[in-house]
Amino acid sequence: MSSELSRIKERAATREMVNKIFDNAIRSYLIHYSCQSFYENFTGGSLRVTSIAVRNLKSGQTKSWSLHKSAELAGQLDNIQENIDQNEYAMLAGYFEFLEAHRDATYIHWNMRDENFGFAALEHCFTVLRGKPYILSDDRKFDLARELVTLYGRNYAPHISPTGRKGRLMSIVELNRIADIDALQGAEEAEAYNHSEYLRLHRSTLRKVDIFANIFDRVHGKDLKTNANFMDIYGVHPVAIIEVAKSHPAVTAIIFCATFGVALLNYGKIFTAVKTLFV
Repeated sequence: MSSELSRIKERAATREMVNKIFDNAIRSYLIHYSCQSFYENFTGGSLRVTSIAVRNLKSGQTKSWSLHKSAELAGQLDNIQENIDQNEYAMLAGYFEFLEAHRDATYIHWNMRDENFGFAALEHCFTVLRGKPYILSDDRKFDLARELVTLYGRNYAPHISPTGRKGRLMSIVELNRIADIDALQGAEEAEAYNHSEYLRLHRSTLRKVDIFANIFDRVHGKDLKTNANFMDIYGVHPVAIIEVAKSHPAVTAIIFCATFGVALLNYGKIFTAVKTLFV
């Protein structure tokens, strides 16, 4: 029972956080980045970052940085690879400047939580290039992937989508029919990187922050389609049933009417008593 109660409290806390972020959407951003394939990192060094994007939850305005854009600004589109350190440095410098300028914002991400793939990985890459990264506080980060598990349980989406694509993200995309044109998967990203298709990787990053925004909006609106059933979400203990009932509009209406009725009844008694005093 204690674990079920903890689950309910965690779920309520996540729901409260979702609402808080949505209410302050102008200071909330979706964030994602693309990088060199994890499976082709034979040296063990930091992975090459190819593009980063942040999308404002309220306005939808998107800011992005990429090897391709850095090379174009430096007049090096024809030889990106030869100047890749310089271009990656410029890209990361722009990103960290934005992060520091918007340090009080909340950043909604998908599994960006360690030095393999995450905020720490970007910090490490910039440090290797002799840059000084801005370290974003952990309380400014909201891992959408983990919080979906909190809200809907571990079975909310399969790791292989109905069409055979890997990852829960693509399963949720297909379940909810979210547009995913340009969004690349692991093998596709590796192929694009190996062929120096940096613009293709950039487009994929931009598409994914759009997908995250779509998913977050549906989570907030409580209309995200998942494979989770009642037991996945709430468990089977009676306290779970009470938790569901409390959040149901019909139950809320009944409680309000009952409270209002009691108030009227008490008011009537007080009025009768006062009237008796003056008769």
